[in-house]
Amino acid sequence: MKYLTVDQHREVVERLVKLSKRAEGVRQHAAGFEYTSLMLCFLLHSKSAAESILRLARAFDDGWFPVTVGYIIVRSLFEVDVTAHYITNAPAERSRRYINFGDVINKQMLDAVDRNRKSSKPSWSEGLGEEYTRYWLPRAPAINDAFARVRPIFGKDRSWSGKTIQKMATEVDHIEAYEIFYKDLSSFTHVNVKAVDRFLRLGPNGPLWSQRSSEFDVGSVFRYGAIFLSCLLETFGEQFGCWSAEDVAGCWEFET
Repeated sequence: MKYLTVDQHREVVERLVKLSKRAEGVRQHAAGFEYTSLMLCFLLHSKSAAESILRLARAFDDGWFPVTVGYIIVRSLFEVDVTAHYITNAPAERSRRYINFGDVINKQMLDAVDRNRKSSKPSWSEGLGEEYTRYWLPRAPAINDAFARVRPIFGKDRSWSGKTIQKMATEVDHIEAYEIFYKDLSSFTHVNVKAVDRFLRLGPNGPLWSQRSSEFDVGSVFRYGAIFLSCLLETFGEQFGCWSAEDVAGCWEFET
């Protein structure tokens, strides 16, 4: 168990970002181009997310920190980490499945635009009518053909894996992080009462609303970010040999 300050967690994130840059020039994985490409994209997304919260911290310094934005950014790090672990358990097969689901997403969007351009609300019918004619209609034959090819693979699956993020987290031994960290972060993404009531203060003179949250959330932004990015880097390093688990663990070391 490590007890770190907010500044130390922030430094861990900075160290992890620096470590991630050693992935430049990585060689293709034995599982194939698809797996290599996806893992590099996951790494780049996570590096960008981590750099984003660091930039927010520098921009606001010791003043008001936009924790809602920070939490939304960090939440994606967990989803990327779980997805990367899940795909890594069967890299060639699951990489292709993940990529092929893009054809399902395109078909869903094509159908949604086609359906809603017939809306009785002029703002929707006019805007989507123009979008459908200019963008979707010329692409519709290719989208429909691609969907027809992958439809037998997915059937009625609502996600690329056919499983919820909770199910995938369970299978990759991340259930504790899902039930504690992810649920907390999801309050901000879905804007439930746990998110909004942080900006309400009840005092002797009545209610007060402030952008400065009643809880010191910035600490969790960097703590969660450091944990999720570390987990992804461990898997990436194991698969591609860019760094060791000890290199990742070293990012958490401070003199006592």
